[in-house]
Amino acid sequence: LPDEWLREIVSGTFCNAETEIVMGLESSNASTASDQSQCYRESMRCIKDVLIPKNKCGLDFDLLIAALLILAYRHTVWREGTTTIPTQILLNAVCEMAGTRIESKFIFDSATVLRQCALAENVQAAALLVGGKNGLILECVDLITSKLDIEIKDAETALFAATVNEFKDMMGVVHENFEHDQESEFTPSGGQFHLLWLLEEHVLSVVKYGEFDSPRNTEKLDPVFVGRLCFRSWYSLTHPTDLSESAKWLESWLRRKLELSDGISSKRLACAALVRVLLWVDEAGQLDLGDSDEDSILATLLGFDSRFMAELAHACCGLIQSIPPHLADEVMTGMNHFSFEASGS
Repeated sequence: LPDEWLREIVSGTFCNAETEIVMGLESSNASTASDQSQCYRESMRCIKDVLIPKNKCGLDFDLLIAALLILAYRHTVWREGTTTIPTQILLNAVCEMAGTRIESKFIFDSATVLRQCALAENVQAAALLVGGKNGLILECVDLITSKLDIEIKDAETALFAATVNEFKDMMGVVHENFEHDQESEFTPSGGQFHLLWLLEEHVLSVVKYGEFDSPRNTEKLDPVFVGRLCFRSWYSLTHPTDLSESAKWLESWLRRKLELSDGISSKRLACAALVRVLLWVDEAGQLDLGDSDEDSILATLLGFDSRFMAELAHACCGLIQSIPPHLADEVMTGMNHFSFEASGS
């Protein structure tokens, strides 16, 4: 199909749903994030309101996503003339709406649309369409595969299924072919800025106890799950020669966001989530408390200073959320008995 026809489909779909984007009202919203944000999710958030349909029939997601996928594949603008919204950002936002099941009278064939995303090799769109935990894994995989020479399936395994030691070995092989220009001062890449946004959105902003340990079969993103993915992804995107400086930069950023000083922070639940992620070995399957190999924790792999980790642990001292759930259950039910009585007479 010619680009002009595809643009007509996109504009017509938005027009039928009576969205504000067809009236060119997106400029003021999108321009706010176009130059300042290095995370496409922030740009998506800025155009969210102008995509809300006022017509009760809603958007025809099947038609709209198919047209936008082709335009994005061709690196073509979705509307001729002046527009501040890149085609990929618009596609991402629409896929997120479809994935969250925004009300629409049109039938939505999610399986077919997801297959179209795969055929167009658009992992970003697929991740936002899937949503939830699986979507976040794909989102982080996209950040890694766009920078490193690694297959999608291998990246998924490294980020989610492998132990920390297995992950380290896998990334060691990948980093051998990691092209890198040595810089005098460490600066996060675009992908790493995206990870910082995810950390701030889902980990550092946690304020409720119920946000922890959501069941695996739900779409809810709990802070420990997000934190583990983000820190593994951060390590993947960091060249080995930059690891030390990267750890210092990230530690400084976390201190600032947590307002952490001398082991005290007002964001205790966020500190608890970080302790779970960084100081405990992976919680997939059975947790081996007898494993004394400190290389099996993310804090050591990332190169964080021990003083920083001690302060982080002190800031959430007493919170049951700072230890793995099954161990917390044992403590709470009295299966583990700790005696503070002096032995002997």
